[in-house]
Amino acid sequence: PRMRSVAVFAALLLAFTAACPDESLCQNEDCGSCGNACCKLKFHVSEDTETAMTLLNSTMNGGPDGLYTLSLTYEGTLGFGDLRPYNTSIDFIGQAVHSTGSPNYFNDTLDFTIAPTEDGGSTITAFSISQIAGAYCDAGQNFFNIRQVFDTIAWTDAVGGQAGLFGSCAPPS
Repeated sequence: PRMRSVAVFAALLLAFTAACPDESLCQNEDCGSCGNACCKLKFHVSEDTETAMTLLNSTMNGGPDGLYTLSLTYEGTLGFGDLRPYNTSIDFIGQAVHSTGSPNYFNDTLDFTIAPTEDGGSTITAFSISQIAGAYCDAGQNFFNIRQVFDTIAWTDAVGGQAGLFGSCAPPS
C-alpha cells in the first residue's frame, strides 16, 4: 500500500509538472497552502472597477490559450457579478475555470474581487485553486492561471502580482 501511494503521488506530481505550458510563469509552485494547491495575488491598476471588470471578463471569455470558461454568477451573469447596488467594499466579484492542456486535463477555479481605490483605480484580488482532490503541489499552474490573464491585458498602469504575499505560490528560493 505504501509503495502504491508513493507511485500515485509521483504520477500526480509529474502530471502537474507537465501541465504548465509556460516555464517563465510556472516558477511559483504552491504545495497545499489552501489544503490543496492554490495561489492568491493582488494587483493595483489605474482602470476604474467597471473597466477592469470588462477587461478581465473579455480576456477570460476563452482566454489567451482558449482554455478559460466564464462561470455563471449568483447574479445571473457570466464571469462577473455587479455588487455596487449592495454598498459593499468591492464593486465586482467574478469566477472562471481554467482547464490545463494536454496530456493531463485538470480544471482550476479562478475567483476575483475588484475594489475601488481612492485615486479612481482598482485593487484586484485574484485566487486560483486546483479542483482535483489531492493536488498538493501544482508546479506553478495556479500562478500561471492568474498571470497569463493579467499579462495579456494592456493595463494603463498595473502594479502587483507578486507571489508569496498571502502565503501561497511563493517565488522560488
